[in-house]
Amino acid sequence: MDFSNKENNQQLADYLREQRQNRHLNLEDVADKIGVPIQHLKNIENGNFDRFDTFYLKMYIKKYATYLSLNVEELYQQFYGTQIQKEVEVKIHKQKVQKRNRNLGRVAGLVCAVLVIALGVFYVVDVVKNATPKADNNIVINNPNSSEMVEKDEETPETLEETPTQVPEEKPQQPVTTVSMVSQQSKEVIFDIVTDQTEADLKLDFTAPCWLSLNLGDQSLIPGETYQAGGVFEQKIAGDQFGTLEFNVGDATAVKISVNNQVIDFEPSTPHQYIKINIKTE
Repeated sequence: MDFSNKENNQQLADYLREQRQNRHLNLEDVADKIGVPIQHLKNIENGNFDRFDTFYLKMYIKKYATYLSLNVEELYQQFYGTQIQKEVEVKIHKQKVQKRNRNLGRVAGLVCAVLVIALGVFYVVDVVKNATPKADNNIVINNPNSSEMVEKDEETPETLEETPTQVPEEKPQQPVTTVSMVSQQSKEVIFDIVTDQTEADLKLDFTAPCWLSLNLGDQSLIPGETYQAGGVFEQKIAGDQFGTLEFNVGDATAVKISVNNQVIDFEPSTPHQYIKINIKTE
C-alpha cells in the first residue's frame, strides 16, 4: 500500500494516538512492550510516515495497532479505502493486460507454425512436381539383327543401321621376370632368375661405401673396386650371354642388386657375401 497521501496519514496517526490515550497508556510503556523504539512511535503519531521505508512502516503500525486491540486491515480500509480500491483496480487491469499479451503471443506463435507448415508443404509439392519425368518423344525399337536397342524420333524417321561389332585390341603382354632363392648358407646365397625378355638389365645401387667384384662366366664385369654411397653400376646383358653372375661383396648391406627392375632381396648372415645369380630364359 502507498502512504503518499499525507492527509490520510495524519488522520491515521491522530486516531492511533487518540486510542492510546483513551486506554491511558504511556508511549514509553507501549514502545517497551512491542519492541519498537519510542522515537519511531512518536514519528508515527505525528504523521511523519515519510521517514520510514514502507515495509518497516507497515510492520510498526501493525504491532502498534495489535497492541491497542485494533484490526490493522480495518484501519487501512477506514483511512485509505479509496486509495486501496484504486490500487486493486490498477492491479486487476495489469493482470488483464498481461493475460491478453500472453494470449496474443500464443496466437502469433500458432500463426507462425501454420505458415511454416504451409511453406514446407508447398516446397515438397514443388520438388515432387519437378522430379516427375517428362514424356519422351523417342521410341525404342528392337533391331532384330542386333542385341542393342535403337532409338528413333517420331517426327524425324531415320534409317536403322546395324552397328558393326568392334573387336577389342589385344594388349601387348608385359615382360615377366621372376626371382627365386635356390639356397642360402653362411656366406653364400644362390638365386635363379627366369625372364621372357631377350636381354637383362643389371643395376647396382650403393647406399654406403662397398668393395665388390663381379664376373659373368669367364668375363670380368667389375675386377674389384670400391664404390661410394650413391654410386650406381649398370650393365645390359644380351640373351646369348645369359649365365651365372658371381658377386664377391665386402658389405652386402651396402648394395641393392636388381635385374629387370626385380630386386634381389635377402637377409645376409654376415656382411661379406658370395652371391650367385643364374639368369635363364623361359
